Amino acid sequence: MTQNMTDNITVTITTPSDREALVTREFNAPAALVFDAVTKPELIKRWYGPPGWIESCESDPRVGGSWRFASKGGANQMAKYGVYTEMDPPRRFVRTERYEGWDIGEIIMTVDLAERNGKTTMTQRMLFPTQEVRDTIMKMGMNAQAMSGFYARLEDLLASL
Repeated sequence: MTQNMTDNITVTITTPSDREALVTREFNAPAALVFDAVTKPELIKRWYGPPGWIESCESDPRVGGSWRFASKGGANQMAKYGVYTEMDPPRRFVRTERYEGWDIGEIIMTVDLAERNGKTTMTQRMLFPTQEVRDTIMKMGMNAQAMSGFYARLEDLLASL
């Protein structure tokens, strides 16, 4: 029996405006644990991308602190980086995001975590410099199926902590 690809969709992605994308996912873990898993480098390395994908991960989760993730995909290396501009653990953080070697401008990522009954809903709001940049990134893999697989690894890590 073939499993329908939509059976494993755990992420909702919407585009509330021409420059925004909103990604929502519930995790079976308290907000403090989810917050740590998405901001602390030693935890990010354990779930961000397939095993061995992250080559380096730096994250200083405080206002003015920087972050940078470098990964490899085949022969290609990709790095993105930015600065935390707002920090309210374990409920919210805001950071800038840029790509090394790809000048598309600055993306503003706002992450809100809402805990209820031991489960946490994570909402990521990305504000892109233009609609064209948003649409390009969405076509490159920011879709519900890919993001569901991406965050399944985070769910697995949270269950192990």
